[in-house]
Amino acid sequence: MTEPLSPGVHIEETTTPITRIQGVDTQTALLIGVTATGPEIATTVASFVDFVNAFGSQVPEPESAIRDRWTTDDEGGHWWQFSSSVKGFFENGGQQAVIKRIPLNNPESLAPDDFVRAIESLSDLTDVGLSLTPGMWSAKIQTALIERCEQRGDSFTILDSPPALDINEIRAFRSGRSSSYAALYYPWLDIDGIEVASSGHIAGIYARSDRGRGVHKAPANEEILGISKLAREVSNADQALLNQDRINALRSFPGHGNRVWGARTLSADPEFKYVNVRRLLMYLEHSVDAGTQWVQFEPNNERTWNNVRQVISDFLMNVWRDGALMSVTPENAFFVKCDRSTMTQNDLDNGRLICLVGVAVMKPAEFVLFRIGQWTAESTV
Repeated sequence: MTEPLSPGVHIEETTTPITRIQGVDTQTALLIGVTATGPEIATTVASFVDFVNAFGSQVPEPESAIRDRWTTDDEGGHWWQFSSSVKGFFENGGQQAVIKRIPLNNPESLAPDDFVRAIESLSDLTDVGLSLTPGMWSAKIQTALIERCEQRGDSFTILDSPPALDINEIRAFRSGRSSSYAALYYPWLDIDGIEVASSGHIAGIYARSDRGRGVHKAPANEEILGISKLAREVSNADQALLNQDRINALRSFPGHGNRVWGARTLSADPEFKYVNVRRLLMYLEHSVDAGTQWVQFEPNNERTWNNVRQVISDFLMNVWRDGALMSVTPENAFFVKCDRSTMTQNDLDNGRLICLVGVAVMKPAEFVLFRIGQWTAESTV
């Protein structure tokens, strides 16, 4: 405060630590893959041109023996197609990606552990809503990626399967993977006669859907851009089998293009059956966490509790107005409790402020049924 120069009452405006909660970014994707050149630290790019300038346009395709080992082995992958996936991310609506490079020093010595170490090195990386290793189907790599997402709770992963699988094979591949922080799509994509894994393109669609409708909207019934066709046609009968195992189908429809036709996670928990439900809760949790850091070391009393309730309620009110929560009234869409009913004296004595938040999330209309019957003029409605 400025030192007053004359006697009297002096009023000065001051700032308060209380700030409005801002929604966190859900669209930025972390892509981990092999490049021939470029920085080895995680690097943000805002376009495919930025990626090419920093990391080069393409990794040389390996010799046949090395390629066969990586395309047939259970711990394999198409690591040389990484740039195609990055391009697909931006073509489908992605606007920002963080690239973690796996150096290509010797193709013969490249191993899943190289990817696992890269994933583990990113423990302090924040502000990414999506994480993927395009073209890699190694169980070791995917387990490390899922564990990172589950432990941090702020990122969702899109997994890839091996190429050229039939329906039974993709179901067998999926059987060893289960998480509400992961989704799997089938089949691969065809770009000018070359099969490419779908995760990069799907991540771009997630970003496009988040930006256009919001993270609460299931990223499905969205067109896949930048491809020639799907590597395999999926029939209604095929999808009935895929749905049982929570594998999201990519379908081709005459006049409507190639579309994402599923929005399920790999979790058996019915509460987290859908991608948008998990990602909406991640968004809410991370936003509230980031937006209430001012609470630390404030007096743990009624005034602080009231302020906490107010800022969280204001944030959830905006989320409800955006159509992200169920119910026509906010009273039934969410609640925020932070008072002596949520804290014991022991909590207060040990410096714990506990706030209970509940939200009514919406699930997508996955199965749309119309019941139609005959009606005559003499009938009553």
